[in-house]
Amino acid sequence: MSRTIAISTDVFAAIWAQRQEGEEAEDTILRRVLGCGTAEKHGAAESTPADGGVHDTRNGVHFPEGFRAIRTYKRKEYAAVATAGVWVREDTGARYPTLNQLNDTIAAGPENIWNGNWKYRGSDGSLCSINDLRR
Repeated sequence: MSRTIAISTDVFAAIWAQRQEGEEAEDTILRRVLGCGTAEKHGAAESTPADGGVHDTRNGVHFPEGFRAIRTYKRKEYAAVATAGVWVREDTGARYPTLNQLNDTIAAGPENIWNGNWKYRGSDGSLCSINDLRR
């Protein structure tokens, strides 16, 4: 079971300052720092590039290889594809380990990516919020 906690920007920055190679989520960083064991022991395995797509352990969502996320910001549409453990922006080809980091390159200021701005095309072709994919 995951929980959401509110932390200040300086605490968030301090957590990421502790990041080691291969750690792509706050949970993974804190597990190591606090000695809580690996995510695999708790049913939240991290994706590796071999798994394809992007796995968000914090929210329990696996975006399969080729998953396309879309958002509109200031009347311009942006899209990114989940591939080999990262998000790739279609317009620039830039790679980001998290959807939050990708979103920071588009929207001005911090924003909750689960607020309904990021969408995907459902099997019927309709736009759906990625928030619907959270467990």
